[in-house]
Amino acid sequence: MLNGDAFYNEARKYNRAFNDNRWISPAHPGDGKTPYFTNGYTNAWTQSDYIISSASYFSLREVLLGYSIPPRLTRKWNLNTVRFYFSAQNLYYHFPKDYKGINPEARTTTGVYNTPLMDGYQRGAFPINRTLLFGLNMNF
Repeated sequence: MLNGDAFYNEARKYNRAFNDNRWISPAHPGDGKTPYFTNGYTNAWTQSDYIISSASYFSLREVLLGYSIPPRLTRKWNLNTVRFYFSAQNLYYHFPKDYKGINPEARTTTGVYNTPLMDGYQRGAFPINRTLLFGLNMNF
């Protein structure tokens, strides 16, 4: 997976502390330690394997557990069936520790990123929601 967020989140020119402290001119020398961003600035790391991560993962996508109360007990309450259940979606993701993204399936799917040609590229996505649901089914 190519992590497109690295350029925006890790590049020095977008780092607020870097911008506040950098040398601009002799009249505005900053902290005296941080150089002007074009001094030694390079995009070479974005053209290396630094932003390539293994996107291998496994996940527990859905779990559904339920229990139906035996009919001999529900008849005492004038009910045909009573069932309790618990459902969970996107419960667990496991991916390599060096993976820098949110998770391998979190991808932007709008604009120029909504194309099959962008497979293997991740940028600006939201995490996948985890959903927990408890329920009760009753038939009278």
